[in-house]
Amino acid sequence: MQELDFHEVADEFINLANKLSEEWAPNFLSAAILYAAARYNAFHFRETLGDEDKEAAAIEYYTEQYRKMLKENLHEMRHGVPHE
Repeated sequence: MQELDFHEVADEFINLANKLSEEWAPNFLSAAILYAAARYNAFHFRETLGDEDKEAAAIEYYTEQYRKMLKENLHEMRHGVPHE
């Protein structure tokens, strides 16, 4: 996966959220996006690994990835650095 492709796909989700924000409140959309990500990742985990003994590690992985991405985006927005 190339970083450019990654950001292109992410931007599609952001564009959809921006469109939905014309009808829905930002707090509602934020919660819905988090829920959708959790739901999709749970489905993906079950379809690919699925072992209950790996569930705690999966939760740790997804949580840490979100934490890193959130921190990175907050930093970029604070300093006006666009993603590439």
